[in-house]
Amino acid sequence: MHRVLGLMTCFNRKEKTINSIISLIKNNPDIMFRFIVVDDNSSDGTPEELRKIDEVRVIQGNGSLYYSGGMRAAIDEALKEKEEFEYCLLFNDDVDFFPHALEKMADDISADILVGATCDNEGALSYGGVIRTSRLRPSYEIIDWTSARSESCDTFNANCVLIKWAVFENLGNMDPVYTHSMGDFDYGFMASKKGYSIKVHKGYIGTCIDNPVSGGWRDKTLPRLIRIKKKESPKGLPTKEWFHYLNKNYSFVTACIYSLIPYVRIILKK
Repeated sequence: MHRVLGLMTCFNRKEKTINSIISLIKNNPDIMFRFIVVDDNSSDGTPEELRKIDEVRVIQGNGSLYYSGGMRAAIDEALKEKEEFEYCLLFNDDVDFFPHALEKMADDISADILVGATCDNEGALSYGGVIRTSRLRPSYEIIDWTSARSESCDTFNANCVLIKWAVFENLGNMDPVYTHSMGDFDYGFMASKKGYSIKVHKGYIGTCIDNPVSGGWRDKTLPRLIRIKKKESPKGLPTKEWFHYLNKNYSFVTACIYSLIPYVRIILKK
């Protein structure tokens, strides 16, 4: 029986959060799960329901952790763990896992890190492994197991990622610069720079819908000032964090140029 420690952060999605954990436990009987869940001060009863599940340890956030901050808190707690685990699972509560998906991943893990690709309701790829498509520009492609690069990803979407425990311990935590986005991409780049192999599991592990562009800073229908405000919000693309990400994972020149590109796009209404 595989022993897996699952890490997740959540906020005000009680039904999804509880369903994701319960479905993992019930639909993967050959895995002994434990979970560390960071609840970022939900007001819908999520932490109270989580505490009813024996396998879950809840860490209470203050409402300002967002995704990367919540995952850092979970990883920090996991790195203090004394119990023996075979794998660490990073996952999102909006993934609707297929039965036995994690059992199949645990049996298939021939790399240091195994990414579980997800599809949308029409069966099209939504999240998975990530490869660079340029060394200079911050462009990338999300891939599944059919790609020629599926066994040599550069990084990943952390919607479902299974990491060998020794690798997880050696990686350390996510970069503290990131508030919400980019934390998982940067974490994956850290792993590949250290020489760890990142592979995509063969077959979708569940469904997960892409975040919509509508209402966000990339929404071309919004006024320019509102788009700029949304871009600089924690859930947007804050300039300081974006510059840091580009400088760290590409180059200083790339960071200088591409930190300005979002503003150009907003001005041109693109």
